[in-house]
Amino acid sequence: MNCPKVFAPTAGRPSQREAVDYSNYFLNVLAGRKAAGDARLLATEAGWLAFNRVRRRVPTRFSRVRVVRAASPTRDSTEVVAMVENGCARQAMTFTFRATMNGWRLDHCDLLEANRLTRRRR
Repeated sequence: MNCPKVFAPTAGRPSQREAVDYSNYFLNVLAGRKAAGDARLLATEAGWLAFNRVRRRVPTRFSRVRVVRAASPTRDSTEVVAMVENGCARQAMTFTFRATMNGWRLDHCDLLEANRLTRRRR
């Protein structure tokens, strides 16, 4: 019997690495390195609104953005913690991605804290 092979576009759960890549894309939008228009396609409606609230609360350009940690608390969600730095000011932020038929989509993001970096001399 010859049965055609059918592959689902997202067989099972999407890779956590994909969510990290998407969070890097959103970080580059915050840093001014990428256009915000294409990021809209990677977010749910609620996620896009949350991302725009964060964009209004942060400086326009960052000197450094990086992903610190990623975890999957449930099968259908991934949470990413990132740091955004602007000179001596540093803020941590979270991205929450939800698995959809099209892969991960940003469902929520928020700033965790704002503080000044103090470097210790050894």
